[in-house]
Amino acid sequence: MGRVTGSLPVDRRAATVAASAPARVLLVNNSLETFTPTHSGAIATCLHEVMTVAATQQPSQSLHLVTRDHEAAPYPHARVHLVDRRSHRSGTVRRARRRVAGWAHDDQSGYYRAVLAVARRISPEILVCNNDPEVAVMLSRAFPTARVVHWFHNLLVPSDRFRRQYARSRRIESVAVSDYLARSVEQVLQLRPRSVRTVYNGVDAARFVPAPRRAPGDPLTIGFLGRVCVEKGPDTLLRAALRLTELGAEVPRFRIQLAGDTNWGFSSPSAYRDEVQDLVAQLRSRDVEVLTTGHVEREQVPEVLGRTDVHVVPSRWDEPFGLTLLEGMSCGLPVVVAASGGLPEVAGRTGELFTREDPDDLSGVLLRLLTDPTGRAERGAAARSRAQTLTWDRTYAGLIADACEVR
Repeated sequence: MGRVTGSLPVDRRAATVAASAPARVLLVNNSLETFTPTHSGAIATCLHEVMTVAATQQPSQSLHLVTRDHEAAPYPHARVHLVDRRSHRSGTVRRARRRVAGWAHDDQSGYYRAVLAVARRISPEILVCNNDPEVAVMLSRAFPTARVVHWFHNLLVPSDRFRRQYARSRRIESVAVSDYLARSVEQVLQLRPRSVRTVYNGVDAARFVPAPRRAPGDPLTIGFLGRVCVEKGPDTLLRAALRLTELGAEVPRFRIQLAGDTNWGFSSPSAYRDEVQDLVAQLRSRDVEVLTTGHVEREQVPEVLGRTDVHVVPSRWDEPFGLTLLEGMSCGLPVVVAASGGLPEVAGRTGELFTREDPDDLSGVLLRLLTDPTGRAERGAAARSRAQTLTWDRTYAGLIADACEVR
């Protein structure tokens, strides 16, 4: 089974897939995810982007999405089916069913039944499940003539029962957002080597564009964008900035932009939040400007990235892809990423790597970029060029392509 790579001409592959595109496709959102621009995560963003591409390039195709409801308004697409994921059985009954059947969480079986009701009305020819191997297994049984694709956004560990059922199935096609994740999924779910295709996420390079040059003399801005939480590692960046302040005149004047919060506009009190706030206070006491934006709405992301000169993704967990990394690259920013998970793979040769959770190593990388304007410009231009090859139309084409169509 082949994988999507950067060597294929994107337009030719997309055209080939579009020519044989099925009449009905149902995207099945993750059972814990919503589909709003204000209260949803990266999976919802990916689904929104591929639906936008499909509506533009294949308007005659019947593309549907089923997702659990939320009080916030969903992304404005046609054929979005909102369902109540909750089971109306008692909590004791739900937990018992989960233990016996092997569902990942108490409400997953209720969500599956709601999805099944929608799918039976649509009769899809392709179902694309997202981060729900259990749901993919059940839908493959309910629709024996449909193609079932499971889109892995993260590494998941299903119960033994569902792991064995998933591994035995020859009807579920597996795709992952990076080679790193694809190989990890194969190992954890005990799938055949090279059986998981890589379909990279994309970026809208017409929306994420380089910002105008700033006035000479303005301090260089080092940016972080994401959830302010332990796994995303903003503390590593702040500690690296503190190291830079100890180098004196050797370091050009810089500031930090810390964009994001812990949970869509609400910063949950925690020891980690206190730690980040203390690091911010230390930097400010050393005359380093630290800009904190709080939650960033989806439509504001290009503008926020455009205020920075260097984009840092300091994740301490094995990030499978890093959507904000690709968006920073598309904005023509030199990117600095932790050597972890799929981040080096996404950045390619355009990115600067540092050892995960190592502020000293990160400060050294930042110092080289801050003192080398030519190098920053070259890195940023290379990052932009790479990002332009990773488009959402390519992502959608890879998702609905038969394995034999992908070389």
